[in-house]
Amino acid sequence: MTSSIFSKRAEAWFWRWAKRRITPQKSVVLRHRAIYVLPSRAGLGFFFAVSLLWLLGTNYENNLVLAASFFLISLFIVAIIHAFRNLAGLQLTALAAVPVFAGERLVMPVRIQAKGRARAGQLQLACDTEHSVLTDVAAGGETQVALSVQTLRRGWFTPERILVKSYFPLGLVRTWSWVRFDVNLLVYPHPIPVAAPPLLNRSHGEKQSLIARGDDFEGFKRYQPGAPLAHIAWKLYARGAGLQVKQYADVALDDLWLDFRALSGEREARLSGLCYLALDWHRAGRTFGLRLLDHCIEPASGQTHLSQVLRALALFELESTPR
Repeated sequence: MTSSIFSKRAEAWFWRWAKRRITPQKSVVLRHRAIYVLPSRAGLGFFFAVSLLWLLGTNYENNLVLAASFFLISLFIVAIIHAFRNLAGLQLTALAAVPVFAGERLVMPVRIQAKGRARAGQLQLACDTEHSVLTDVAAGGETQVALSVQTLRRGWFTPERILVKSYFPLGLVRTWSWVRFDVNLLVYPHPIPVAAPPLLNRSHGEKQSLIARGDDFEGFKRYQPGAPLAHIAWKLYARGAGLQVKQYADVALDDLWLDFRALSGEREARLSGLCYLALDWHRAGRTFGLRLLDHCIEPASGQTHLSQVLRALALFELESTPR
């Protein structure tokens, strides 16, 4: 128990010390003060074997064995130099990431550039212990990798730290660096299926309805550009009757609203339900608006409108702009 507490305190102290040395930036160049070099497990075994070889040569005064041990020690020292140079001078830049829903893994693209330097080989990048990426960078060139990190809650997400490590060139030395990006990624609420509440009554001519079902079928009309694809009568089209659109008895499209007050439960449950309804309506080609406590988005449709609604739900009662 005591050793476990001590190790946790030591780890916490190390990360506080490391954070002071690592300044968050959108684009990071690996410098000597941020690169760490230590023997790998294979390197420790190699060094132990060379030590035994040197003792054997010294004990029996065998010059050939001593020469071999000195050569291997020199090889180990040269490996340290090349391992350090493999990371030094690399430039890493965080690129824009596609927002995901809470609980999903977020994919963050990172560009790695080797400007004015030799090839960088066997680079391994990771945001957490569950996912890592192995890549090489050509001399003077660049490459792009996609790092995956687990998200837990909605709002702005900033990766804590990214590990860049390598065992290049011989696997005897582990070279690594920690990178912190000054980037904020958006995470939407986790959609949870909910039943849409009934239409709210109108009062004083104000539009208060949350959803218009439109389940009463009225007939068909000829397709016009811009009509929802979900309403197209594909069976009639297959029979050669041309593109026909189903018509429903429905309230005006302007009456379709997502309303935070219309759902029950805790705040996060309501937001998850509204997120689910927004995705469902978007797939159905509906036009809808969003009403939150202090924010309103007028009814519209399309991918841009959906992104605007999901962003408002993700940042509800949070800072609208990242720190």
